[in-house]
Amino acid sequence: MSSFAFIQGLEAAKTVAEVIPVDHNGPVLPLYPIEFRSLPVDQKIKDLMSAIMRSSGAYDMSERSTSIGDDTVGAMRQIHSNVPKYLPTASGGALSGRAKVYDAYAQAFKHHSADRGGGSATTGFVEYTAGDLAMYGWGGNRFRIVFNYRDSKLYFAPLHYASWTLTATTITTVDKPKGGSGHPNPFFWITNIK
Repeated sequence: MSSFAFIQGLEAAKTVAEVIPVDHNGPVLPLYPIEFRSLPVDQKIKDLMSAIMRSSGAYDMSERSTSIGDDTVGAMRQIHSNVPKYLPTASGGALSGRAKVYDAYAQAFKHHSADRGGGSATTGFVEYTAGDLAMYGWGGNRFRIVFNYRDSKLYFAPLHYASWTLTATTITTVDKPKGGSGHPNPFFWITNIK
């Protein structure tokens, strides 16, 4: 499948209703949900999403727990800082259950990442490698899953932080688009994961 056809498939699968920010902490670009059953990705990516959502502990397939930026499928790459705010802010307050385990794991093994800024603050988000170099024309290692472990929400970005514009036959990418730019959010919210 070409990268153009893949992005077309994602656009066709999204629901009509965008997630509208309720305050200044919401996404800077409209965020669209895609039902898991309609998500046009390989089964191994769906299996990874399911494994992350079902895990009782912190899911990480990194070769070393302290590695960051690991291109292994399912590797927890780093703490995700959500800058710019493409995703709704994770809820605050006390952590419980699995969120507490994820937070402790991120502090213990990924604290030096914090989006490569070296800070130790956790955000409620962790980022995963969701593809490999052989997938979809541009290199699937740009596929990212971000898991909001505070709220058990999962997001998928097909081009890391790049967005796109489509014509009838071509795709043009734009790196890190700003709010009000008219470009789609680089992420989709994946709902009803089985």
